[in-house]
Amino acid sequence: MAGSIPELLAPAGHVEGFLAAVENGADAVYVGLKQLSARASAVNFSLEELSFLASFARKHDVSVYVALNSQVAAQEVGQSLDILQALSDMKADGLIVQDPGLFVLARQWFPGLKLHASTLMTAHNHAGVSQLARMGAERVVLARELSLREIEQIAARTDVDLEIFVHGALCFSYSGMCLASSFRGGNSGLRGRCAQPCRLPFRQGRKEGFFLSCSDFCALPFIPRLKRMRLASFKIEGRMKSADYIAQVVRAYRLVLDAPAHEEKAAIEEARGWLNLTPSRRLTPGYLAGDAEKQVLAPHRSGSSGLWVATVRHVDGKSVAVQLRHALAVGDRLRPESTEGREESVLEVEGLTTRDGESRSRGEPGERLRLLTSAALKPEMRLFRVGRKPVSPQSLWRRIRAEAPRPHGFRRKFREPPEGGIPASRGTGGRPSRQGLIFKVGEVKTLMQALELPVQKVMITASPANLERLSRMKLSAGQKHRFCWSLPAIIVEKQVGYFRAAVEWYSGKGFNDWELNNWAHFDLLREIGEKSVTAGHRLNLRNIEALQCMADLGCRQAVLSLEITRSELEHLAGGSWPLDPIVCVYGWPPLFASRLKPGLDEGKPFHSPRREPFIWRRRGELSFIYAEQPFAWFSQVDFLRSKGFHTHMVDVSEGPDGEGISLESLLQAYQGSRPFPPQPLFNLERHP
Repeated sequence: MAGSIPELLAPAGHVEGFLAAVENGADAVYVGLKQLSARASAVNFSLEELSFLASFARKHDVSVYVALNSQVAAQEVGQSLDILQALSDMKADGLIVQDPGLFVLARQWFPGLKLHASTLMTAHNHAGVSQLARMGAERVVLARELSLREIEQIAARTDVDLEIFVHGALCFSYSGMCLASSFRGGNSGLRGRCAQPCRLPFRQGRKEGFFLSCSDFCALPFIPRLKRMRLASFKIEGRMKSADYIAQVVRAYRLVLDAPAHEEKAAIEEARGWLNLTPSRRLTPGYLAGDAEKQVLAPHRSGSSGLWVATVRHVDGKSVAVQLRHALAVGDRLRPESTEGREESVLEVEGLTTRDGESRSRGEPGERLRLLTSAALKPEMRLFRVGRKPVSPQSLWRRIRAEAPRPHGFRRKFREPPEGGIPASRGTGGRPSRQGLIFKVGEVKTLMQALELPVQKVMITASPANLERLSRMKLSAGQKHRFCWSLPAIIVEKQVGYFRAAVEWYSGKGFNDWELNNWAHFDLLREIGEKSVTAGHRLNLRNIEALQCMADLGCRQAVLSLEITRSELEHLAGGSWPLDPIVCVYGWPPLFASRLKPGLDEGKPFHSPRREPFIWRRRGELSFIYAEQPFAWFSQVDFLRSKGFHTHMVDVSEGPDGEGISLESLLQAYQGSRPFPPQPLFNLERHP
C-alpha cells in the first residue's frame, strides 16, 4: 500500500471528467480506451490522447489506470497485443483487466505492466483474492456485494492490495455473473455493452414496478472505518458521468479521507451536502449496512440517475411551466420521469423565460419559469438533470497539450518476438481425437440416473446439501471414475473454511475430479495432490490465451463461455489448444445471480415491457432469475464436430423448476443432432 490513507480513485470517460478528477483531489484516475473497455458507450480515449493524459497526470502526481476490462473475443488477441505494447511503452501506472488471457499475454511479453483484477472477476472472498495475486494481479478490485465485516475479514487474510467501490451505481447481479443483457439481445455486459435490463419495469399479475432496479451506492458514513482497514484504494464509479458530478463526488470523499479523526463527523455532514447536489439515484449504504433488500432495491422508481431539479406544472405547446427545486440553466440536459416512474428520452433546455416573457439564462431554486423545449412533457413529470452544457473539449485538449508537450512515445504494433509473428499457444494438448459427452446435474437423485447413461462424465453441484448427502453414500469404482464435483460460483467468506475442508475430505476419499467456477476454487484445491481439474463456464473463457491460462493452472478441460458466438468458435478452430475445450450444448443458466430478494412472488413468471417472461428462485442465500426457456444447440453438434469441438456438455444443474426433464430424451436429442424444442441459440448467431 502506498500510505496510511487509501488512494482516492476517480472515473473519467471524457476529457472534461479527467480534468475534474485531477483538479478536485483524486490520487488516481481510471480511463477506458476505445477498445476492450467495459464501458463501451463512454467517449473513452485513443492511445494518442492517453499518452498526453498520462504525461499531464504525472506532472500533477496523479496515477492513470487503463481499464481493459472487457472480455477478449477469440479474434481480438492480436489487437490486445498491440494495445499492451503501446501501454507498456507509455509505462501505464496500471491495467484493470477481466480476461485471464490478458494475464497470460502480460506475464509473457510485458512483465513490467501492473495488473489490477477487475470486479468483473467476481473476487468475493479471501481465497479468490489470493489466487488472483498468484496469477500476477498486484491489486484486486473486490465485488460490490460485500458487507463491512466481509471486507474487513478479506483484508485481514490477504497481503495483496485491495480496491473497493465507495460510490456509484449498483447492479442487481454479482458483477461478472450477469447474462441478462446478452441473453436478451446480444449486448454483453462482460464486453461493455450492458443494456441495463435490471432498470426495466416488470409486471407480475397486478404488480408493476422496477423490482430489480438498485439505488446508488454511497459509503460516505463508513469511510472513517474503511480507511482504517488494510485497503489500498477507494473507487468512485461513473465513467459515463458528467464533469460536474465527478468534481462534486471527488471533493466530498477527499474531504472525509483527509479529515483527522476528531473532525470526521463534521466532514461527513459537509460532504453529504455536496453529494446532495449531484445527479444520482437515491443513495444507499448498499451491502455495508444490514437489510440490503430494503437499502438497495428501489422498486417504485426506475432509478433515474440525475438531480431532481424541477417539476412540470403546466404544458402549453412548446412552453412548459416548471417549479424549480435547484438552479437550472439553458443548455442543461434533463431526463423526464413520468408519474409512474418511467424514464423518458433526454432533452436539452432550449430557453427559459419568466411568466411575463422575459428571457433568462438561468433560474434559481423556488422560481416558477417557462422552459422552452420540443420534447413532449406532461404535468407532474419530474425533471432530472443528467448533465450541463459541456465546455469545448478542444479547449481542454489545448490546455493538456500545453502542459504536457512531450508525452511518452509508443508503438502501435506488437513488437516482433524472436521467432516472428504473433506468439502461439504453448500448450501441447492439441485437439482431442475422441468424442465425449458430459452431463451436469444439481441433485443427488438425478446424479444416480445420469450415472446409468453412456456418457463420459457426470458432474454434480457441490452444494452443502449434496456434499453432506454423498458423504453417506457409496459409489462403485466405475461410478466414482466418471464422477466430478462442480463447485458453486459464489462461496461467501464465512463458507470458505467449510468448502476447503470438504474438498480435502473428498479428495482423501479418492474423489479427484473437480469443476471450478470462480478463481477462489483454485486456492481451495492448491494443497490437493492428485486431481483432474475442469474450468467451468463462469470463468468466461473465449480466446486461446484464456485457455492457456487454464492449462497453466493445471486444468485438463475448460468449458467455453456461454456467450461465445459462431464466428469465435470458427476462429478458435484455426489453432491448437492447450487443453480440451468443452462446448455447452444445453443449459438453463441464471441470467441474474444476486444476494437481493426482489419483491416478487417466487416461482411465478413476471414480464418485461417486451412481454419476455422471467422466473426467480431463492436457493440458500442467493436469488437466481431465469429466462422462461433453456438454450439448446443439439442441431449444431455436427457443426461443432466439424470444427474439432468433440467434447460437449448437457447442463441440467440449473433452471427455475429443478430437474424434471427426462435425461434420456436429452441424450436422444443430442445423439440425433436434432432440434429439441424450445431451442433458442443464445449468442451463437450474433457478432462477438
